[in-house]
Amino acid sequence: MKSSASILKLSHLKGVRIERPSHYHQRPGIHPTPQTVPPCYERVELMTGGRGWIWHLGEWREVLPGLLIWNKPGDQTIGRSDFKNPYRCLSLTLVTRSRRGLGLPRFSQVTNLEEVANFTEETVKLFQDETFDRDILRDYMLSRLLFWIHRHQHQAHRKELKPPLQTTLDWIEKHFSQPCRIEDLAQRAGWSVPHFHQEFRRHLKTTPHQLLAKRRLRAAREQLVSTSRPVKQIATECGFADASALIHAFKAEMGLTPSAYRRHSTSL
Repeated sequence: MKSSASILKLSHLKGVRIERPSHYHQRPGIHPTPQTVPPCYERVELMTGGRGWIWHLGEWREVLPGLLIWNKPGDQTIGRSDFKNPYRCLSLTLVTRSRRGLGLPRFSQVTNLEEVANFTEETVKLFQDETFDRDILRDYMLSRLLFWIHRHQHQAHRKELKPPLQTTLDWIEKHFSQPCRIEDLAQRAGWSVPHFHQEFRRHLKTTPHQLLAKRRLRAAREQLVSTSRPVKQIATECGFADASALIHAFKAEMGLTPSAYRRHSTSL
């Protein structure tokens, strides 16, 4: 399942330069002066605390902790603040080669505020350390931001699905190792089997059987590279009938046996 919008990869951002990362604290009792982002620049504001507002599509949008704002050329930065609870944010200026912007979504949500706080403290400190490699720091900061954006879009796409599909995906995620018939999943969703298949193909571009098999294979791969359990035990724990069923499915998907995958993934 892919997010509805494509996300730039880090390799596409090699020409981007980061300037002036800072943990900005708005003064109580006054509003900030919004800045319009000029061509070939992007301004990232990652909310770390407080409450503010930003001008978006003809109205003021509230911004709260965890919101990642990616302002492209022509956008204005945060322009209103709660006087009693002024906003705080990690502010980054990016210099790019694009006069129109990189095409990233303007708003993404980071749900783990501890991650936000740690990232903010870490990057501001490292940027002030002149002995730390600037290219490595830039790649780290951009990759973390892109990860958060992609994760938000992935989760948002999941929420847009019809409730029966969400229920099915949740059940598969939690109970993939249990015996399961497609008829039972369709009944759980409240749909007939043909309609169940039709909705899966329309919205998820796969079948219920293929999705269940991929989830079991992912669990098997995780165990192969993180444990020393025998293949037979992994097969049982991941919902396969036996080791032969796992080996057959693994070779069809990965092109090699589980044992070969383990050797390849764990070899130095």
